[in-house]
Amino acid sequence: METMSNKRNSSFELLRIISMYLIVVHHFVVHGITQIGNTHGLKRLTMLLMQSGGKVGVNVFVMIGAYFLIEKNFKFSRVIKISLISIFYSWTIFMIFFLLGKIIVPYKWYEILIPVPGTYWFVSSYIVLMFASPILNKIINNLPKHQYKNMLFFLLFIWSIIPTFLISNMIDLGLSHSELGNSTVSSFVLDYLIIGYIKKYPNKYVESKKYSWLILLSGISIMILAFYLESFYMYENQLVSEYVNNFMNLNSFFEFWISAGLILVFKNITPFSNKFINIIAGSTFAVYLIHDNQFIRPMLWQKVNNVQYQGSIDFLINGLEISLLIFIICIVLDMIRRILLDNLFNSISQQIGNYLDKKIE
Repeated sequence: METMSNKRNSSFELLRIISMYLIVVHHFVVHGITQIGNTHGLKRLTMLLMQSGGKVGVNVFVMIGAYFLIEKNFKFSRVIKISLISIFYSWTIFMIFFLLGKIIVPYKWYEILIPVPGTYWFVSSYIVLMFASPILNKIINNLPKHQYKNMLFFLLFIWSIIPTFLISNMIDLGLSHSELGNSTVSSFVLDYLIIGYIKKYPNKYVESKKYSWLILLSGISIMILAFYLESFYMYENQLVSEYVNNFMNLNSFFEFWISAGLILVFKNITPFSNKFINIIAGSTFAVYLIHDNQFIRPMLWQKVNNVQYQGSIDFLINGLEISLLIFIICIVLDMIRRILLDNLFNSISQQIGNYLDKKIE
């Protein structure tokens, strides 16, 4: 009889679905025709709230992966599988658009042939994180608690707190944010180390449903308050707008805060297994690869034309509905790929991966 301990915990799979949906909603705003800078009041607040969920979704997606990678040995097959799926969608989408004569953006052949690293920034950064995971796991498993905590606070300070609260063009530290090592990879590493600390050193705060919700809701409340004040009272103040934009960056202190809060809330849900949720979650990565492809992106959001939704409620409802429709279509397309090609991709990944694993043993 199969027990919950050896089943896939669907609470994290549900969160994986939610995080990717937040990313699609984010793209509805940032890739749409309507510019936040031309709005104010409730419409501006609505757009800021919809946009802010995107980077939370990215961080959560990485944190979920980290939660399981921490306890696993590095396998080339995982990297190869992700690369194969990325290449498949890059080549397939390009061929369809090329044959239909629908390519409307400039492109480089080498980026089409080898999209990783290249056109998909998330995939490239995540693969770097996977290669770094053995070293990060050694740090997590071997560093004494006080040193781990000090390291985490230091990295959080230079990679998140400084970029969030100090604007390089307005406050001169003699250092740019790039010189402090800020990048998408550094943000992913911080995600990894935060999750590592939560897993290795559980306490009453991270194990409590009440405190988990408190952490999440307090982070969300601060973001909403900042957005509200900026949208209604200070939208013409350049400095305030810069800070609000910083709050929504991938390495924002508040994005990490809310992302960690979401992880804690779903971690503390009573474990359950749901086949439907697990199946959907297995295709969430493809949602990103399809809808944010360099050829689909401009065509998609021009067709959506979010400028037609003038009212804040109208913008919100249509944005959520359209994002859900895009999400569902991408899931269905990837399920077809999985039915037809998943066994082949798994076989190729395992064969090449096993060969490379033996070479580095």
